[in-house]
Amino acid sequence: MATTSSFSKGCFVFKAKPESSGKSPRKKTKKSSNLLHRSNGDLNASSLFGKCDKSSMEIRQDSYKKIWMSTKKKSEDIISDSHKQLLHDVSQFVSENADIGQSSIPTALVALGVNLPDHAAFFSLLDSTLNAHVSPFVAMLNSKECPSLKNMVLKAIQKLTSCDLADDDAEKDEEADEIVPVKPSSKIKTFANLATWYSNVVIKTPLIIILQDLESFSTQQLQDFVLLCREYRVRNKLPIQFIMGIATTVTLQQQLHHRTSVCLATKSFQSRPSIVLLNHLIEQLFMNSSVLKLGPRLMQLLLDGFLYHDLSLSSFLMRVHLIIMQHYITLPVSSLCCSMSELIDRIKKLSAADLDLYRQVPSFMKFIENNRSKVSLLTDDKEFRSFLQKSFEDLNSYSKDFSLSCRILHCLSDGMPDALFGKSLREVYINFLIGAESEDWDRFIQLLNISTSYELQSRIQAALATLKESDVSSALSDFSTSLVLFSEELKRLEQAPDTDTATSPKSPNVFVPKGKKLDKFELKAQLLASAKQARPTSKFDEIKSEIVSWLNSHLARQLKSPTTILFHEVFYAGSQVQSSWDIVPWIRRQVQPVPRVAISKALSDPASYLGCNCCSSNGQGSQILSTMPDLCIVYKLHTECGRLINLYDWMLSFNAIQQKDKDDENEEIEPIIQARFIRAVAQLQLLGFIQSSKRKTDHVARLTWGV
Repeated sequence: MATTSSFSKGCFVFKAKPESSGKSPRKKTKKSSNLLHRSNGDLNASSLFGKCDKSSMEIRQDSYKKIWMSTKKKSEDIISDSHKQLLHDVSQFVSENADIGQSSIPTALVALGVNLPDHAAFFSLLDSTLNAHVSPFVAMLNSKECPSLKNMVLKAIQKLTSCDLADDDAEKDEEADEIVPVKPSSKIKTFANLATWYSNVVIKTPLIIILQDLESFSTQQLQDFVLLCREYRVRNKLPIQFIMGIATTVTLQQQLHHRTSVCLATKSFQSRPSIVLLNHLIEQLFMNSSVLKLGPRLMQLLLDGFLYHDLSLSSFLMRVHLIIMQHYITLPVSSLCCSMSELIDRIKKLSAADLDLYRQVPSFMKFIENNRSKVSLLTDDKEFRSFLQKSFEDLNSYSKDFSLSCRILHCLSDGMPDALFGKSLREVYINFLIGAESEDWDRFIQLLNISTSYELQSRIQAALATLKESDVSSALSDFSTSLVLFSEELKRLEQAPDTDTATSPKSPNVFVPKGKKLDKFELKAQLLASAKQARPTSKFDEIKSEIVSWLNSHLARQLKSPTTILFHEVFYAGSQVQSSWDIVPWIRRQVQPVPRVAISKALSDPASYLGCNCCSSNGQGSQILSTMPDLCIVYKLHTECGRLINLYDWMLSFNAIQQKDKDDENEEIEPIIQARFIRAVAQLQLLGFIQSSKRKTDHVARLTWGV
């Protein structure tokens, strides 16, 4: 059975065969299991790259690993830095409330938002932080492992007493790569036993209980557990503290009764919104000198999945990982998607067949059509290699200038009405990556024309501050110099004495041709034009007009989408529109799957998922083979029926398919066949394709029609 090439094609699980070794698989250390998981991931990626073109397989796989490891490290650093202050505040709260004098239980309420998939990463960091700096007695509980109060108490006691308090000499004797926790005594099963055990502990540190998903615990179970912990905190002086993870701030009032909530001394902590972290991730991963960037279609696809689905950064990074891998697997010209330091050597190693692939890139073909004088690039390999190098260097420098120009425009348009290009830098970048509308740009120029001296000066100063913080290229050096000159002129105008008198030219009369009558719209247009000509002008108006005209010409030129530049398909994933190289439709099917379509396809054609020849119908979709899974056979038979399906006739058809390869003419259905049919029908009902009918007891009703 072949491995699947997708992350989310269906609900099928292929379990790995256990290795034949002397040790039991249950005794594997945590480190060895992690190494095994990483090696399996590398093997899967290697098998996928093995299906690529052999000439550039190793180069593309090496580039994929470098890009993904760099992206992964940057994202982990960003997420850990964002949680650093929150982890410090929670740890400080626990340390300050270590005194057991108060009867109420100190409780930290950590509001993490509705992005539930990201909560596990935060609590993992919190667990390691508390173990390192506050107390080794930490029990992290979730609702899945605590279905009842008894399980909740046992799990909490087990995790609190499983800390290794051995001496340093004993720790040196253990292997460096294995962590073997001390098993709790089987006698410690209640809080009374826990109090006795804690009285013998040398270092008295708090007993911290972390409830990851407070909303998922039942209300009565949670209230009983809180009252029980409070009783033993008062009676036996157990320094129990709570850390509760909540999605919203109103959760505690819904989960706990007033009689229970008064037992808690709560303090709320708020994490940064996930949308803020997303903005920071996009800025660091795709705007700041990154090798591989996302095209407009893939960027919009990722944002739709994040904003309208789960608001999860971990899911966002998984989709980015999938895009990076698929870009290098699918695109044969991605071998040159590397850093500029490696580009020259890789261009020299390209064969004639590889150069022909780059000649087939749509942006280059369009360039040749518009520049007939460059036809020699199609035949001269030496000239084409030099052209490739220069084009990639120009694309790299323009991408940097484009990102910096988006920052400048964000400073100039920040605070304007209607948020023309977006409220955040991420929105500005994506709008111009897709191609901003000309109406928004015209509106931006109009708003600059009516800006006051103070507003214009503050916007120019913010843009200059952005330029100073960035590495300005030669293309934007003149831009920076011009902004400095404009800023100095505005400063001199503010410091100069108010002696300038506004000059107002004589207002010309409205000229009306003889014998022609103007309607009200034409008259209004001419009056507005004459009023504009007659408007008094000042020195500030002249400078402002000069600044706006200069920005309209120079800044707009730098904000042209990079997807219009030559060979952008190599560095911008998803910008390729050629049918054989376009990865956007495939990525969309993986990150935005339609479950019903996937299930119907799997049941109709199981060979496409299982990868075996025994289930293949050889292009005949209506053919039913006895070697197919029972569920697939029952599903195909049910598609041939009407609204009501007779169970007995259905079972006879199922039996006929199972017996058609046998010579036995006995019409009696074997018990094993009946059992298999009943199980397949139950599975089909569980998937939602059929339901029992009230009209006829021996019939079932069909619920789905078509795909």
